[in-house]
Amino acid sequence: MKCFSLFSGIGGFDLALQRLGHKVVGSCEIDKHARLIYRKHFPNVPLWEDATKINPEELPDFELLCAGFPCQAFSVAGKGLGFKDRRGNLFFEIARIAKEKRPQYLFLENVKNLLSHDNGRTFATIINTLDEMGYDVEWQMLNSKYFVPQNRERVFIIGHLRGKSRQKIFPLGDFCSEDDSKELKQIGNIDINGHNSLLGGVYGIVNDRGKLRKVENSTNIDANYWKGFDNHAERTGICIPVLTPEWKEKLQNGRRFKEDREPSFTLAAKGLHGVYNGTSIRRLTPLECERLQGFPDNWTEGVSDSQRYKCLGNAVTVSVIEYIAKNF
Repeated sequence: MKCFSLFSGIGGFDLALQRLGHKVVGSCEIDKHARLIYRKHFPNVPLWEDATKINPEELPDFELLCAGFPCQAFSVAGKGLGFKDRRGNLFFEIARIAKEKRPQYLFLENVKNLLSHDNGRTFATIINTLDEMGYDVEWQMLNSKYFVPQNRERVFIIGHLRGKSRQKIFPLGDFCSEDDSKELKQIGNIDINGHNSLLGGVYGIVNDRGKLRKVENSTNIDANYWKGFDNHAERTGICIPVLTPEWKEKLQNGRRFKEDREPSFTLAAKGLHGVYNGTSIRRLTPLECERLQGFPDNWTEGVSDSQRYKCLGNAVTVSVIEYIAKNF
């Protein structure tokens, strides 16, 4: 199939679709750093800059329109303004282009909170808009932890153009066992200043007013990841146990514990992660974040680390996209 990607970021949709033999005939991304990364990997794909300025008549024909449209307006980590936020209104750019080009499929991604935002009215508006345009819609929430060692819940929406042959895509998978989730150690070993970044196992840890505390659930790695840890237990780290008797004594001062080898925390728009080596906390490397999102090593090289973290936090998980796209 010929595919066009909106809000392309660093090319998560595009990479997955190319791996499956589809052809990306165009893309659009406004962030200059993401554009640099995208252009490095897809040099021959026409790249538009601003979705609001696209003239659909100038676009090539395509059968699949994919978009991880901006999620900050719907995320619990943001202000939750929804369509009152300029970024929330970018969904209607998808609708505008699809209405003109009439692709056979729409393949969209957003945060879990899209389903419940404004008591469900936001999601209802999206579904009703697509329905009025002639698309039958199905959706499913999938967690990246069954594909990569990262706990990341996202809702995926598939639109089928009425009058075209179609097959139902969702529901996919039978993900009901925690044992099915990927172990964090699968992202591989990276030597950081003499420390193996995945030694032993992995625990969730937060800096809670200057004291380290274990947690069960994660916050996110995101665009602000480079700023460091805060003191309000809002930004979470990944803690590597040091296999000495002192390890448990130092860290068992919290009431909740995360099991060894559980998936990492979500790479997202707000929240910071790091690695505890027994004496200090370091943040995850960009390479580790690339692996947690299913990208090839060094995919984001060429921009500053702060921009690499931001781009990866805003990206889709490549292996999840590939899993879904196999069913088109």
